[in-house]
Amino acid sequence: MGVWARLAGLVFFLVLLSGCSQQSSATDDLIHALTETHSALASSILAIELYDQQRSTQAVTDTVLGDMAKQAVDAESALEPVKVDSEQLKSDRDAALAAIQSGVAALFTSRDNFSQRGAVDTAGLESADQQVNDVLNQLRGSR
Repeated sequence: MGVWARLAGLVFFLVLLSGCSQQSSATDDLIHALTETHSALASSILAIELYDQQRSTQAVTDTVLGDMAKQAVDAESALEPVKVDSEQLKSDRDAALAAIQSGVAALFTSRDNFSQRGAVDTAGLESADQQVNDVLNQLRGSR
């Protein structure tokens, strides 16, 4: 086998390896964004529960809800550079984006309701968290 054939084989192998690495990297980015959103939702639920139990102040809870809404927005923004090169990755990205956007909407609603009323039902946050966890578990299981 000639040098050129070996070189062509090596280049082909590196191209294949690079494609797998890019897809894995994109999936890792999706998992990271979902994990950040899950963390924001769980922290918000805990903050509200502590406030309801009179173990936290309104100011602290308000700050946590604002900070966690920003964290989820940042997680959503982190998906912008994720490039897809397959239908499966596109489907995964779209599912992650929908779940994260559900979380962002629930966080905004909870933040605003808490600021206006000083009380929030955590059902919307819990529902969004379940959606995020479902997509997160699906992506982790596909690895």
